[in-house]
Amino acid sequence: MTPKQENSNVPSIGQAEFQALVAEKLRAAIRLTLVTVLEEEVTALIGAGRYERSARRRDQRNGSYSRDLVTSMGTIEALPVPRTRKGFRTQLFERYARRQAELDAAISEMFVAGASTIPVGAVIKTLTGSKPSPSTVSRVFHGLQAEFDAWKTRALAPHYRYVFADGTSFTVIYDDEGHKTPILAVIGIDTEGQREGLGFTIGERQNQGAWEGVLADLKARGVRTSDLWITDGHHAMLNAIALKFPDSRRQRCVKHKIENVLSYVPLSKRDQLEPELKAIFYQESREQAEQTLAAFVAKHAKTYPTAIACLKRDQEACLTFYDFPQEHWKTIRTTNVIERLFLDVKKRSHKMAAAFRNEASCLLLFFAVVRTIKFRRIAMRPALAWPALLHTS
Repeated sequence: MTPKQENSNVPSIGQAEFQALVAEKLRAAIRLTLVTVLEEEVTALIGAGRYERSARRRDQRNGSYSRDLVTSMGTIEALPVPRTRKGFRTQLFERYARRQAELDAAISEMFVAGASTIPVGAVIKTLTGSKPSPSTVSRVFHGLQAEFDAWKTRALAPHYRYVFADGTSFTVIYDDEGHKTPILAVIGIDTEGQREGLGFTIGERQNQGAWEGVLADLKARGVRTSDLWITDGHHAMLNAIALKFPDSRRQRCVKHKIENVLSYVPLSKRDQLEPELKAIFYQESREQAEQTLAAFVAKHAKTYPTAIACLKRDQEACLTFYDFPQEHWKTIRTTNVIERLFLDVKKRSHKMAAAFRNEASCLLLFFAVVRTIKFRRIAMRPALAWPALLHTS
């Protein structure tokens, strides 16, 4: 699918914030390089890869210890340093300290400027004291891409309690010009309460075929069912979900619905109506919510008929969360779970006044952020007790 392209001006930020964002990205690059080189160094010493059976093995791995490292971009905390049973001792940190500024600049070129593998070999030689093999250079340079490729095809759980789906856009260079390129993403919460990114790809939110492709990929990797999908109101996505997961229920993001309803109310009146509107979705039960909604409609239908029509269009889907365990309501009544992911990615890219060089680099950074996020787990009751927790009318 050819993405919809619109000219885009990336918003500017203050110099201090820009420098902080750059330093954060470079610290991550330095950390990834050092961790990869340490692993290559201990593999060469042992004579075998992790879990590899080999007659050439000279030692055994024995876990790791953590140490902090001061760099020109700030302190990198808890860097894992491999141990071996015979007492492996790396010289990497001493070599790094002697040529810190030069190495930081080279690593920056590797990961930020998108340089070739030539400077990668120079960095590894400086850190390890020996010329690296072509395979080592390739692993350092393409390690994250290989991890992303494996992540995209990994098997998924057959059953997710909740799945969040939404789209956003990032600036990507096409023919030397920046354009808005859409990204579709899905996050799931499994039966143990653990959140995880399930998948993401280039695709237009208003394109049903694009969403069908995303959902077909989830099913191909093992997903069979989800109790509840949490989405906005895009019909293309809703049609695709109904087609691929017909037995699942749907929750309309109430935050987006509130914004939509208020958009039909004069600006000077929104502060007055907003608390009443929000109250519908913060009741102690669905019955109370329906009563509050009915009272809101009766009170404002004559004055704001278009706003009330907007509210009633997706009324049932807005209240679905009340039929699920109350301790989950805060999490499942909005799409905030997935919107926070989009915000984290944009903090590292869009606001840095630099567009992605191509679609691949956009997706790779998206994955780099996903792999570093520690998703908060939600408390989940035992599976046998789950049906009794649902309040179906």
